[in-house]
Amino acid sequence: MVKKRDIYVCPKCGYRVEKPEKTWQLIAPIPDSKGRITITVMGSFKCPQCGRKWRGVISKIKAGAEGVEIEGAKGKRALKPGKEKEESRGTIIEIDLEELEEGE
Repeated sequence: MVKKRDIYVCPKCGYRVEKPEKTWQLIAPIPDSKGRITITVMGSFKCPQCGRKWRGVISKIKAGAEGVEIEGAKGKRALKPGKEKEESRGTIIEIDLEELEEGE
């Protein structure tokens, strides 16, 4: 099992940085095997103690028809789409055209 290192910890001195200096998103041009688009949030960090600069993945978001999966520092979370409520269309009135023709 590969142990992930904390992206907020300086690889040189071990100081924990509060937040990245800069963030940006990378969108994968090709969907994965389940048809989901992957959006990777990257970050650029600078250690205030030793001055070392590094980049890393902050989180990944996989969005598709069956829901959204978020993978970050706190682990993976899946959000399923909610069942949308059908809008009320009002009262349905049915008219038989044969009855209208008989009345004439």
